[in-house]
Amino acid sequence: MNNVIEVSVVIPVYRTDPAKLQAALKSVTTLQISYECIVVFDGKPDAALSAIMDEFSGHRCIRALTIAHAGVSAARNAGIEAAQGRWLTFLDADDRLIGEGINALVYFGESVGCQIVQGVYLKESSGLYERCALTDSTHLYAGERKIADFLAATLEVDRGVALAWSKIYDREFIIDSEVRFDTALSVDEDTLFVFDAVAKAGAKAGAIGFNPVDAYAYQRHEESQVMTFREDYASRVRVALDTMKEHVDAFDDQQVQHAYLQHVVFYVLLLMLHYVFNAANGWSATERRNAFKRILDDPLYAHAIRKAHLNSFGLGKRLSVLILRMRSYTLMKCICAVRDRQLGKTKR
Repeated sequence: MNNVIEVSVVIPVYRTDPAKLQAALKSVTTLQISYECIVVFDGKPDAALSAIMDEFSGHRCIRALTIAHAGVSAARNAGIEAAQGRWLTFLDADDRLIGEGINALVYFGESVGCQIVQGVYLKESSGLYERCALTDSTHLYAGERKIADFLAATLEVDRGVALAWSKIYDREFIIDSEVRFDTALSVDEDTLFVFDAVAKAGAKAGAIGFNPVDAYAYQRHEESQVMTFREDYASRVRVALDTMKEHVDAFDDQQVQHAYLQHVVFYVLLLMLHYVFNAANGWSATERRNAFKRILDDPLYAHAIRKAHLNSFGLGKRLSVLILRMRSYTLMKCICAVRDRQLGKTKR
Protein backbone atom coordinates (compact mmCIF):
# COMPACT_ATOMS: atom_id res chain seq x y z
CA MET A 1 0.00 0.00 0.00
CA ASN A 2 2.92 2.32 0.74
CA ASN A 3 4.01 2.04 -2.89
CA VAL A 4 0.74 3.45 -4.22
CA ILE A 5 1.19 6.82 -5.91
CA GLU A 6 -1.88 8.91 -5.25
CA VAL A 7 -1.27 11.70 -7.77
CA SER A 8 1.01 12.20 -10.77
CA VAL A 9 1.91 15.81 -11.55
CA VAL A 10 2.87 16.44 -15.20
CA ILE A 11 4.89 19.60 -15.97
CA PRO A 12 5.64 20.37 -19.65
CA VAL A 13 8.73 22.56 -20.06
CA TYR A 14 9.95 24.52 -23.06
CA ARG A 15 12.43 27.39 -22.63
CA THR A 16 10.99 28.18 -19.21
CA ASP A 17 12.63 30.68 -16.88
CA PRO A 18 14.63 28.44 -14.50
CA ALA A 19 13.45 30.42 -11.46
CA LYS A 20 9.82 29.77 -12.43
CA LEU A 21 10.43 26.06 -12.86
CA GLN A 22 12.12 26.05 -9.46
CA ALA A 23 9.05 27.70 -7.90
CA ALA A 24 6.74 25.23 -9.65
CA LEU A 25 8.71 22.25 -8.33
CA LYS A 26 8.80 23.71 -4.82
CA SER A 27 5.02 23.98 -4.91
CA VAL A 28 4.75 20.29 -5.81
CA THR A 29 6.77 19.34 -2.72
CA THR A 30 4.01 20.85 -0.53
CA LEU A 31 1.76 17.90 -1.37
CA GLN A 32 0.99 15.84 1.73
CA ILE A 33 -0.07 12.74 -0.21
CA SER A 34 2.10 10.28 -2.10
CA TYR A 35 3.01 11.75 -5.46
CA GLU A 36 5.29 11.65 -8.45
CA CYS A 37 6.23 14.66 -10.54
CA ILE A 38 7.13 14.12 -14.17
CA VAL A 39 8.92 17.06 -15.80
CA VAL A 40 8.63 16.64 -19.57
CA PHE A 41 11.21 18.67 -21.47
CA ASP A 42 9.90 19.56 -24.91
CA GLY A 43 13.33 19.42 -26.50
CA LYS A 44 16.71 19.08 -24.80
CA PRO A 45 16.91 21.39 -21.73
CA ASP A 46 19.67 23.96 -21.45
CA ALA A 47 22.23 23.94 -18.65
CA ALA A 48 20.21 26.27 -16.39
CA LEU A 49 17.10 24.07 -16.53
CA SER A 50 19.19 20.95 -16.01
CA ALA A 51 20.69 22.60 -12.95
CA ILE A 52 17.20 23.11 -11.50
CA MET A 53 16.50 19.41 -11.94
CA ASP A 54 19.80 18.62 -10.22
CA GLU A 55 18.70 20.82 -7.32
CA PHE A 56 15.69 18.53 -6.81
CA SER A 57 17.60 15.30 -7.36
CA GLY A 58 17.16 14.44 -3.68
CA HIS A 59 13.41 14.20 -4.23
CA ARG A 60 12.99 10.68 -5.57
CA CYS A 61 9.41 11.55 -6.50
CA ILE A 62 10.57 14.08 -9.09
CA ARG A 63 11.91 12.84 -12.41
CA ALA A 64 12.43 14.17 -15.91
CA LEU A 65 12.01 12.87 -19.42
CA THR A 66 12.88 14.56 -22.69
CA ILE A 67 11.04 14.36 -25.99
CA ALA A 68 11.89 15.82 -29.38
CA HIS A 69 10.42 19.32 -29.58
CA ALA A 70 6.76 18.90 -30.58
CA GLY A 71 4.77 21.39 -28.47
CA VAL A 72 3.01 21.47 -25.12
CA SER A 73 0.32 18.97 -26.12
CA ALA A 74 2.87 16.32 -27.09
CA ALA A 75 4.75 16.96 -23.83
CA ARG A 76 1.59 16.53 -21.76
CA ASN A 77 0.67 13.38 -23.67
CA ALA A 78 4.11 11.95 -22.95
CA GLY A 79 3.54 12.71 -19.28
CA ILE A 80 0.18 10.93 -19.35
CA GLU A 81 1.79 7.83 -20.82
CA ALA A 82 4.62 7.86 -18.26
CA ALA A 83 2.42 8.52 -15.21
CA GLN A 84 1.70 5.81 -12.66
CA GLY A 85 -0.48 7.62 -10.10
CA ARG A 86 -4.08 6.93 -9.15
CA TRP A 87 -4.86 10.52 -10.15
CA LEU A 88 -3.34 12.80 -12.75
CA THR A 89 -2.95 16.59 -12.69
CA PHE A 90 -1.20 19.15 -14.90
CA LEU A 91 1.01 22.05 -13.88
CA ASP A 92 2.46 24.64 -16.24
CA ALA A 93 6.11 25.33 -15.51
CA ASP A 94 5.55 29.00 -14.68
CA ASP A 95 2.59 28.40 -12.31
CA ARG A 96 2.22 26.81 -8.88
CA LEU A 97 0.21 24.02 -7.33
CA ILE A 98 -1.48 24.69 -4.02
CA GLY A 99 -0.70 21.50 -2.13
CA GLU A 100 -3.55 21.60 0.38
CA GLY A 101 -6.03 22.12 -2.43
CA ILE A 102 -4.80 19.15 -4.48
CA ASN A 103 -4.87 17.03 -1.32
CA ALA A 104 -8.52 18.04 -0.83
CA LEU A 105 -9.44 17.25 -4.44
CA VAL A 106 -7.97 13.76 -4.13
CA TYR A 107 -9.84 13.14 -0.87
CA PHE A 108 -13.08 14.38 -2.46
CA GLY A 109 -12.63 12.27 -5.58
CA GLU A 110 -11.91 9.12 -3.59
CA SER A 111 -14.77 9.62 -1.15
CA VAL A 112 -17.46 10.47 -3.72
CA GLY A 113 -16.27 8.47 -6.73
CA CYS A 114 -15.40 10.69 -9.71
CA GLN A 115 -13.50 10.53 -12.98
CA ILE A 116 -12.62 14.24 -12.73
CA VAL A 117 -12.57 16.68 -9.82
CA GLN A 118 -12.43 20.42 -10.46
CA GLY A 119 -10.98 22.91 -7.99
CA VAL A 120 -10.51 26.68 -7.87
CA TYR A 121 -7.60 28.52 -9.45
CA LEU A 122 -6.14 31.90 -8.60
CA LYS A 123 -5.28 34.20 -11.49
CA GLU A 124 -2.42 36.60 -10.72
CA SER A 125 -2.02 39.75 -12.79
CA SER A 126 0.02 42.81 -11.80
CA GLY A 127 0.28 41.53 -8.23
CA LEU A 128 -3.47 41.10 -7.82
CA TYR A 129 -5.32 37.80 -7.50
CA GLU A 130 -8.68 36.86 -8.96
CA ARG A 131 -10.35 33.70 -7.65
CA CYS A 132 -11.91 31.63 -10.44
CA ALA A 133 -14.53 29.23 -9.08
CA LEU A 134 -17.44 27.43 -10.73
CA THR A 135 -19.63 27.65 -7.62
CA ASP A 136 -19.17 28.40 -3.93
CA SER A 137 -20.00 24.90 -2.63
CA THR A 138 -19.20 21.27 -3.40
CA HIS A 139 -21.17 19.75 -6.23
CA LEU A 140 -21.45 16.43 -8.02
CA TYR A 141 -22.29 16.30 -11.72
CA ALA A 142 -23.71 12.87 -12.54
CA GLY A 143 -26.32 11.78 -15.04
CA GLU A 144 -26.90 12.96 -18.60
CA ARG A 145 -28.32 16.40 -17.74
CA LYS A 146 -25.72 17.29 -15.13
CA ILE A 147 -22.84 16.15 -17.32
CA ALA A 148 -24.22 18.38 -20.10
CA ASP A 149 -24.28 21.26 -17.61
CA PHE A 150 -20.59 20.76 -16.90
CA LEU A 151 -19.78 20.35 -20.59
CA ALA A 152 -21.44 23.69 -21.27
CA ALA A 153 -19.38 25.22 -18.46
CA THR A 154 -16.15 24.09 -20.15
CA LEU A 155 -17.10 26.21 -23.17
CA GLU A 156 -18.23 29.23 -21.15
CA VAL A 157 -14.71 30.47 -20.51
CA ASP A 158 -15.47 32.79 -17.61
CA ARG A 159 -16.87 29.86 -15.59
CA GLY A 160 -13.30 28.84 -14.69
CA VAL A 161 -13.29 25.22 -15.88
CA ALA A 162 -12.02 25.50 -19.47
CA LEU A 163 -8.37 24.83 -18.64
CA ALA A 164 -6.65 21.50 -18.14
CA TRP A 165 -5.18 22.45 -14.80
CA SER A 166 -6.78 23.00 -11.36
CA LYS A 167 -8.28 19.53 -11.83
CA ILE A 168 -7.42 15.95 -11.05
CA TYR A 169 -8.26 13.14 -13.45
CA ASP A 170 -8.65 9.43 -12.82
CA ARG A 171 -5.58 8.25 -14.72
CA GLU A 172 -6.97 4.84 -15.70
CA PHE A 173 -10.10 6.52 -17.02
CA ILE A 174 -8.03 8.91 -19.16
CA ILE A 175 -5.89 6.05 -20.50
CA ASP A 176 -8.80 3.69 -21.15
CA SER A 177 -10.92 6.44 -22.77
CA GLU A 178 -7.98 7.46 -25.01
CA VAL A 179 -8.38 11.12 -24.09
CA ARG A 180 -5.30 13.03 -25.18
CA PHE A 181 -4.30 16.57 -26.10
CA ASP A 182 -4.66 17.32 -29.82
CA THR A 183 -1.13 17.95 -31.08
CA ALA A 184 -2.48 19.61 -34.24
CA LEU A 185 -3.81 22.54 -32.18
CA SER A 186 -1.86 25.39 -30.62
CA VAL A 187 -4.99 27.27 -29.48
CA ASP A 188 -7.79 25.92 -27.26
CA GLU A 189 -6.16 22.52 -26.82
CA ASP A 190 -6.86 22.64 -23.07
CA THR A 191 -10.59 23.15 -23.53
CA LEU A 192 -10.84 20.37 -26.10
CA PHE A 193 -9.05 17.96 -23.73
CA VAL A 194 -11.38 18.84 -20.84
CA PHE A 195 -14.45 18.69 -23.09
CA ASP A 196 -13.51 15.22 -24.36
CA ALA A 197 -12.72 13.94 -20.86
CA VAL A 198 -16.06 15.16 -19.50
CA ALA A 199 -17.98 13.79 -22.49
CA LYS A 200 -16.32 10.38 -22.07
CA ALA A 201 -17.16 10.40 -18.34
CA GLY A 202 -20.78 11.04 -19.25
CA ALA A 203 -20.78 8.24 -21.82
CA LYS A 204 -19.55 5.83 -19.13
CA ALA A 205 -22.16 6.98 -16.59
CA GLY A 206 -19.42 8.57 -14.55
CA ALA A 207 -19.34 11.67 -12.38
CA ILE A 208 -17.55 15.02 -12.24
CA GLY A 209 -16.91 16.63 -8.89
CA PHE A 210 -16.37 20.23 -7.88
CA ASN A 211 -14.71 21.22 -4.62
CA PRO A 212 -14.28 24.99 -3.98
CA VAL A 213 -10.73 24.76 -2.65
CA ASP A 214 -7.82 26.78 -4.02
CA ALA A 215 -5.74 24.24 -5.95
CA TYR A 216 -3.73 26.21 -8.49
CA ALA A 217 -2.08 29.62 -8.93
CA TYR A 218 -1.82 30.88 -12.51
CA GLN A 219 0.45 33.76 -13.48
CA ARG A 220 -0.39 35.80 -16.55
CA HIS A 221 2.82 37.03 -18.14
CA GLU A 222 3.88 38.96 -21.22
CA GLU A 223 5.42 35.94 -22.92
CA SER A 224 2.14 34.03 -22.97
CA GLN A 225 0.43 33.25 -26.26
CA VAL A 226 -2.35 35.81 -25.85
CA MET A 227 -0.01 38.58 -24.70
CA THR A 228 2.08 38.73 -27.87
CA PHE A 229 1.37 39.15 -31.58
CA ARG A 230 1.53 36.26 -34.01
CA GLU A 231 0.72 36.69 -37.67
CA ASP A 232 -1.02 33.32 -37.88
CA TYR A 233 -3.07 33.71 -34.69
CA ALA A 234 -6.38 34.22 -36.56
CA SER A 235 -5.94 31.10 -38.67
CA ARG A 236 -4.97 29.01 -35.63
CA VAL A 237 -8.03 30.22 -33.74
CA ARG A 238 -10.28 29.26 -36.63
CA VAL A 239 -8.79 25.76 -36.87
CA ALA A 240 -9.31 25.27 -33.13
CA LEU A 241 -12.92 26.46 -33.23
CA ASP A 242 -13.73 24.26 -36.23
CA THR A 243 -12.21 21.26 -34.42
CA MET A 244 -14.20 22.02 -31.28
CA LYS A 245 -17.38 22.31 -33.36
CA GLU A 246 -16.94 18.73 -34.57
CA HIS A 247 -16.78 17.48 -30.97
CA VAL A 248 -19.71 19.66 -29.87
CA ASP A 249 -21.86 18.40 -32.74
CA ALA A 250 -21.03 14.79 -31.83
CA PHE A 251 -22.38 15.36 -28.31
CA ASP A 252 -25.65 16.71 -29.76
CA ASP A 253 -27.05 18.79 -26.90
CA GLN A 254 -28.77 22.17 -27.32
CA GLN A 255 -27.31 23.68 -24.14
CA VAL A 256 -23.80 22.71 -25.23
CA GLN A 257 -24.45 24.18 -28.70
CA HIS A 258 -25.43 27.51 -27.12
CA ALA A 259 -22.31 27.42 -24.94
CA TYR A 260 -20.21 26.85 -28.06
CA LEU A 261 -21.49 30.12 -29.52
CA GLN A 262 -20.33 31.92 -26.35
CA HIS A 263 -16.98 30.18 -26.76
CA VAL A 264 -16.69 31.48 -30.32
CA VAL A 265 -17.55 35.02 -29.22
CA PHE A 266 -14.89 34.85 -26.50
CA TYR A 267 -12.30 34.08 -29.18
CA VAL A 268 -13.57 36.90 -31.38
CA LEU A 269 -12.89 39.25 -28.46
CA LEU A 270 -9.38 37.79 -28.17
CA LEU A 271 -8.85 38.33 -31.89
CA MET A 272 -9.83 41.97 -31.50
CA LEU A 273 -7.50 42.53 -28.56
CA HIS A 274 -4.47 40.43 -29.47
CA TYR A 275 -4.68 40.47 -33.25
CA VAL A 276 -6.59 43.34 -34.86
CA PHE A 277 -5.75 46.04 -32.29
CA ASN A 278 -2.43 44.67 -31.09
CA ALA A 279 0.06 47.54 -31.24
CA ALA A 280 2.82 45.08 -32.09
CA ASN A 281 1.29 44.04 -35.42
CA GLY A 282 2.66 47.12 -37.20
CA TRP A 283 -0.44 47.49 -39.34
CA SER A 284 -1.75 50.70 -40.83
CA ALA A 285 -5.24 51.94 -39.92
CA THR A 286 -6.53 50.62 -43.24
CA GLU A 287 -5.05 47.18 -42.62
CA ARG A 288 -6.64 47.10 -39.17
CA ARG A 289 -10.03 48.11 -40.55
CA ASN A 290 -9.81 45.41 -43.19
CA ALA A 291 -8.93 42.77 -40.57
CA PHE A 292 -11.79 43.99 -38.35
CA LYS A 293 -14.25 43.69 -41.23
CA ARG A 294 -12.87 40.33 -42.35
CA ILE A 295 -13.44 38.81 -38.91
CA LEU A 296 -16.93 40.23 -38.52
CA ASP A 297 -17.88 39.02 -42.01
CA ASP A 298 -16.77 35.45 -41.28
CA PRO A 299 -20.01 33.38 -41.20
CA LEU A 300 -19.07 31.50 -38.01
CA TYR A 301 -18.16 34.67 -36.13
CA ALA A 302 -21.09 36.68 -37.49
CA HIS A 303 -23.58 34.00 -36.43
CA ALA A 304 -22.07 33.66 -32.95
CA ILE A 305 -21.98 37.41 -32.33
CA ARG A 306 -25.61 37.71 -33.38
CA LYS A 307 -27.01 34.63 -31.61
CA ALA A 308 -24.86 33.90 -28.55
CA HIS A 309 -26.44 34.17 -25.12
CA LEU A 310 -24.23 36.37 -22.94
CA ASN A 311 -25.30 35.05 -19.54
CA SER A 312 -21.83 33.79 -18.57
CA PHE A 313 -20.06 37.01 -19.61
CA GLY A 314 -19.17 39.83 -17.28
CA LEU A 315 -20.30 43.40 -17.93
CA GLY A 316 -17.16 44.34 -19.87
CA LYS A 317 -17.44 41.45 -22.31
CA ARG A 318 -21.17 42.06 -22.76
CA LEU A 319 -20.46 45.66 -23.70
CA SER A 320 -17.79 44.52 -26.15
CA VAL A 321 -20.21 42.09 -27.82
CA LEU A 322 -22.82 44.82 -28.19
CA ILE A 323 -20.17 46.97 -29.87
CA LEU A 324 -19.36 44.11 -32.23
CA ARG A 325 -23.04 43.79 -33.08
CA MET A 326 -22.97 47.47 -33.96
CA ARG A 327 -19.81 46.84 -36.02
CA SER A 328 -18.24 49.94 -34.47
CA TYR A 329 -14.55 49.94 -35.30
CA THR A 330 -13.88 53.09 -33.26
CA LEU A 331 -15.59 51.89 -30.07
CA MET A 332 -13.91 48.49 -30.26
CA LYS A 333 -10.55 50.18 -30.73
CA CYS A 334 -11.17 52.19 -27.54
CA ILE A 335 -12.26 49.12 -25.59
CA CYS A 336 -9.13 47.25 -26.65
CA ALA A 337 -6.91 50.20 -25.73
CA VAL A 338 -8.37 50.23 -22.22
CA ARG A 339 -8.02 46.47 -21.85
CA ASP A 340 -4.49 46.65 -23.20
CA ARG A 341 -3.51 49.06 -20.42
CA GLN A 342 -5.19 46.85 -17.81
CA LEU A 343 -3.14 43.87 -18.92
CA GLY A 344 0.02 45.96 -18.79
CA LYS A 345 1.28 44.76 -22.13
CA THR A 346 4.68 45.96 -23.27
CA LYS A 347 4.40 48.35 -26.21
CA ARG A 348 6.77 47.65 -29.05
